[in-house]
Amino acid sequence: MRRGTTVFALAVALLAITVVAVPGAASLDDERQSVESTNAVISDEHISECTAEPPDDFADPDGDEVIGWVDGFWYNEGLSLDTTDGLNDTELANLGARTTARVEAIRCLDAINGTPPIEVQTREEFQDEQSGLYGNVSKKDRLSDNAVFETMMMISSQNDSIDIREQNRGATVGGFYSPTENRIVMVSDDPDNLLIEEYVLAQEVGHAIQDQQFNLTDLDRSTTDIDSGINGLIEGDMNLVDQRYLEACENDLWGESCVSETQGESESSGGGQPANWGKYFQSFQPYSDGPAFVQSLYQQEGWDAVNELYEEPPKSALYTVFPETYPDVEPTEVEVTDQSNDEWERLTWEDSKDYDTLGVASIASMFIAPTAESGGAVNIYNPQNILNDEEGPAASPYNYAHPETEGWRGDRIYTYRNGEESGTVWQLDWASAEDGEPFVSTYKELIELRGGTAVDGYKHTYTFEDSDEWNLAVTIVPDGSTVTVVTAPTVDDLTAIHDIELVESEQTDGDDGTDSGDGSDNEDSAGSEDGNNTETETETETPTEDGSDGGSSADGGDSTETESNATEPDSTDADDDGAGFGIVVGAVAVLMTTLVVRRRRN
Repeated sequence: MRRGTTVFALAVALLAITVVAVPGAASLDDERQSVESTNAVISDEHISECTAEPPDDFADPDGDEVIGWVDGFWYNEGLSLDTTDGLNDTELANLGARTTARVEAIRCLDAINGTPPIEVQTREEFQDEQSGLYGNVSKKDRLSDNAVFETMMMISSQNDSIDIREQNRGATVGGFYSPTENRIVMVSDDPDNLLIEEYVLAQEVGHAIQDQQFNLTDLDRSTTDIDSGINGLIEGDMNLVDQRYLEACENDLWGESCVSETQGESESSGGGQPANWGKYFQSFQPYSDGPAFVQSLYQQEGWDAVNELYEEPPKSALYTVFPETYPDVEPTEVEVTDQSNDEWERLTWEDSKDYDTLGVASIASMFIAPTAESGGAVNIYNPQNILNDEEGPAASPYNYAHPETEGWRGDRIYTYRNGEESGTVWQLDWASAEDGEPFVSTYKELIELRGGTAVDGYKHTYTFEDSDEWNLAVTIVPDGSTVTVVTAPTVDDLTAIHDIELVESEQTDGDDGTDSGDGSDNEDSAGSEDGNNTETETETETPTEDGSDGGSSADGGDSTETESNATEPDSTDADDDGAGFGIVVGAVAVLMTTLVVRRRRN
């Protein structure tokens, strides 16, 4: 596996997917149902025309290349399961085979190698396994990863980004598929009754089918943005399938109830809240925007067109956030020469890229995070601009399309080291100078929210001398359609890391050395017509501890995930936090409820 950037290998290590429990779900019926009675309730919308017709006695077909039959089970064949004390190995294997057959029937894609072995772990066992994965990160990679997250104002100087990745993933992932080990691991939150969510399992076997058909391990995931773009296809594809699977479960279209960890309770599964909301949103973007992207292609040209896209998958989150840009808008190849002095060293790696491209998913997540962190009390974006009102089977819960991301055309971030200290140079390209202004204005607002204060005499330079959480200096240099961000331990170090001229303030600027001429009228600003101001906290409901997000976070719930920087060479995830639609649902539901309440108040 190529190590794209710093800990990017960590992110790409697991395709974990998790989902919340289905309300009202119960154990499977003990009796096998007839083909006639089952077919009477299965909707044609969920079963593809390519699916074979099962015989009345569910006899095995001639040959294995039959859509809708896997490892001895038809997609509509009843199972005799007793889930009162969890699932034994035989029951789990049978459920896995039938689940795979159902995914085949929905997706019209053959599981050519059958169902991988399925293992159920307690959350504690899963977290212990993750500790080994993240414990192998080198000091150099850790320093670089922390510097990048500090630049995004996501993870403070007092916290370790690798620990955050581990905590996010360990708390929220509901399952993952490892192509190198050819196994599926499902995570249970009840160690005394090891059950799983059937539709989470559906997503994991779906990833196994994808890997068997398209060899996911061969895909280039060398930057965060490339990874987000590819995950938009991978997770969008399987989350769209999973949504149909879950819909069939909730409406009893399979003829019997689906297996659920909550056994009919209304509680959701997937662990607790994420350690960091910003990282969660970054990981969750493919799960939010991917399904609609894939559904649009499917509706126009069918599953064959979706299959063909795996040959040249979208390599930027730009395409799933702004589908109208695909495939005509090509992200630019940003070039940033090393201009550091002799005291500073640009970090390089022998077998991978020396930079990362963060992309629109990361940029939007920077500015969404404060809302989630505060339960909607402190905002960069107005809460109503974060939530999507659209409805439908492929509706995305969060909006990553904002003025700060719309004109993005490329970026690269490099990390630097001077002993134990670090710094970064992050250069972003925009479609025009005007398109870069909202980013500059809103990034300054985020810096100030995190405790940064403007340096006298300079327009876009900040320090955190009065902050207990942040320990750095940052400057922003707009130059036409390019914006360069430099971070360093001190103001003097800024120019030592990169040969730039700090933008001086003008007489007409405010007393704090800032001005309002760089896009501060951004329509997403929290200080707009809704009356919310970033610095003013108002009373609001806050997410419960177990309802917050996390990378799975999303996981990216089902989110799966493999994050963008993971060290496990055999995992196919796309997000290390485990961001995914399924896994995240519990956190998403609580956050969305909070923001909806806040929206109504405003």
